[in-house]
Amino acid sequence: MVRLDRITMQGFKSFANRVTIPFPDGFNCVCGPNGSGKSNIIDGLLFVLGTTSARTIRAGKLQNLLFNGAKDKKASEFCEVSIYLDNSEGKIPGEKEIKVTRRVTRSGISVYKLNGRTVTRAKILDTLSYANLSSEGYNIIMQGDVTRIIEMSSKERKEVIDDISGINEFDEKKDKATRELEKVELRVRENMIVVAEKQKLVARLKQEKENAEKYRKIETELRKSKASLLKKKIKDIKEKQTVHEKELVGSTKQFDDLGKELSKVDSELEKKEKGVLRKGDELIKKSRNVNILRSIDKINNDILRKRDKIDFNEREIERLKGESDSAVVKHVLNMGQKGVYGTVSSLISVPKEYEISIDVALGKHKNDIVVDTDDTAAVCIKHLKSRKLGRTRFIPLNKIQTRPRKKYSGKVIGYAIDLVKFDKKYEDAMKYVLGSTLVVEHIDVARKIKDFRVATLDGDLVETSGAMIGGFYKKSKGSFGGDSSKFEHENEKLKAEIEQYEDQLEKLREEEKEESEEVKKIQSARSQEETDLVELRKRRKQLYEERLVLQSSAGRTKVEKAKLEASLENYTTEFEEYNDVQSYFDQTQEELQERVRRCMIEINQIGPVNLKAIDEFETTNIEFEELKKKLDKLLEEKEAIFNVVKDVETRRFEKFMETFNEINANFSKTYHDMSNGGEGKLVLEEEGNIDSGLIIQASPSGKKIVNLDAMSGGEKTLASLSFLFSVMQHYSAPFYVLDEIDAALDKANTRKISNLIKKYSKNIQFIVITHNDLTISEADKVFGVSIEGGISKVFGIEMPKG
Repeated sequence: MVRLDRITMQGFKSFANRVTIPFPDGFNCVCGPNGSGKSNIIDGLLFVLGTTSARTIRAGKLQNLLFNGAKDKKASEFCEVSIYLDNSEGKIPGEKEIKVTRRVTRSGISVYKLNGRTVTRAKILDTLSYANLSSEGYNIIMQGDVTRIIEMSSKERKEVIDDISGINEFDEKKDKATRELEKVELRVRENMIVVAEKQKLVARLKQEKENAEKYRKIETELRKSKASLLKKKIKDIKEKQTVHEKELVGSTKQFDDLGKELSKVDSELEKKEKGVLRKGDELIKKSRNVNILRSIDKINNDILRKRDKIDFNEREIERLKGESDSAVVKHVLNMGQKGVYGTVSSLISVPKEYEISIDVALGKHKNDIVVDTDDTAAVCIKHLKSRKLGRTRFIPLNKIQTRPRKKYSGKVIGYAIDLVKFDKKYEDAMKYVLGSTLVVEHIDVARKIKDFRVATLDGDLVETSGAMIGGFYKKSKGSFGGDSSKFEHENEKLKAEIEQYEDQLEKLREEEKEESEEVKKIQSARSQEETDLVELRKRRKQLYEERLVLQSSAGRTKVEKAKLEASLENYTTEFEEYNDVQSYFDQTQEELQERVRRCMIEINQIGPVNLKAIDEFETTNIEFEELKKKLDKLLEEKEAIFNVVKDVETRRFEKFMETFNEINANFSKTYHDMSNGGEGKLVLEEEGNIDSGLIIQASPSGKKIVNLDAMSGGEKTLASLSFLFSVMQHYSAPFYVLDEIDAALDKANTRKISNLIKKYSKNIQFIVITHNDLTISEADKVFGVSIEGGISKVFGIEMPKG
């Protein structure tokens, strides 16, 4: 075991000269009057053990440790303290005797030496640690330490055991692990937030991905359905085109045949008319009343000419109506259906100067048929559908919706509807067709007008949308019913004139009384030819009408064929957009249309689709899985750190309790010895909680156990000393130093303390600073300290043998 062999001091505090104090085994006592410098020996010991606090050794700063001079002795330039440790057993690595030296110069430079070699303070502390020596060790009890134990709180007393047990190391590890745990928990929380957000995003993208995949599937079916429908329509159109071609060939042949027959009839008609005129001339020559016959003949010729004119006018009326109305419209107008009023163009009267602008304004609505109700329109539509005659637009007055006229304050000719005349009952139809359409002079004016439909006098049109239609305007024949009214009026006049001529003929024939037999024969032949002439005219009219109907039918077929060609071109162009479709559905148009409709409904039900979600989901899901792995790893790291904290706490508890139980046992024994049979123990404020305070309990012999705070002054001192001794025993230092611990004790308690030291000194080296005679009398070796001229001296004292 290591033992303090001697201490040497020079220039240290009151020890101006070099002084060596040997310390044998056992109970060593240093005594002397107050102020002699005996406590400076302990200060020197703390100094050489490496204390860094000058206050610990009762100095403001290290330079104050130097001898400051006396009457006959000048101040020292340095102070030096050396201790010699007996290391015979080799507990400290190195030589058999370990010399530790510390020197401080007047300038404050501190130098450490180990066996004469200059070393660092850390090296000194490391070497001394092998012998469990330290300037802050519990083997040195200074003046006031006993009082400090008494005045300590239970928490502060417990910290003494913390320090001795070394659990501060565990506290540091626990604090470090706890800080790591807090960091990891923060990262875990942050990552959990990120993972939660990413999980929501993955869930949303998964739904969007499923919608996108469903959309793509339906969209593929939709494209295939549309492509199949277009293919079917193209096929049907081509078949209809073939039928129309055959119809046109047949119609052309029939039209040519009718033309030939019409030419033949015209030839016969001309021949008959000449015959009638020739026989008329014969009758005049052979008639007894030439003047009457000439008058009759003249009237007959006038009637024939007027009837020819009527026929011509009727053909023109038919032609003009055929131009103004399509065959479908004409058919509807000729149905005789109640409630059919006529086309829009036929129901208005337009001043000549506005004909072009109104014609442009009406546009596609010119031949719209105005009817009284939607029931009438439905009857007409069903009629056209059942006979497969075609389609046209109807304007039912009971259902048509009109918009309020928008006001325009600029300079214009007027609203189109205000420039035409019509029956009041057709007002809603005209508002629907012409609405807020304005009429201006030319296109430059129209361009300046916004949000209005504008027609110009020379036939240009600007739509509300801004689209412009214009160029050279070619007026179509038959606009607004053509000039058919003029022919109709002329026919009425001709028919009235014919009636007058027939009345005159009746009177002239009554005047003709007698005629020759030959005249009668000529008259009869002439009458027959006139009859034949009437039949030929009827036949010619019939052929003309049939030819007109055939021409109209052929025109409709050509129009339909042109529409089919346009539709075929549109469908073919549209079909090219589906050239990626490789297979088609073999279904009817109705079935394909239903399939397209169903696909559109399903797509609409899906709603907005994020097609990028398919790729985004894969990427985001991978990120999510990586984040989950990272979070799992963090949770594992958190668990590992938590287990480290738990393990450190367990080891900390075990180490504390091991030290606590040993010191408690030492305290019980020491207090028993010190109090002549008394009982003492250490307890925690909270059993099992090593962070709670430490309570010192004791019962002097024959008394009840009480806490330290409830004891008398002497009892507190004994209990505190017992606690310090129990700590010192656990500390296992090579020697123990006690500085005037008996100063406040009475003789009885002093004897108890000195007896205890005497008992323990058989195994442990004690150095006790005191001036108590009872303590000195029990010492194995006594050193006296005196001071002369401000310089301390040390001398050995031989105590009388017992």
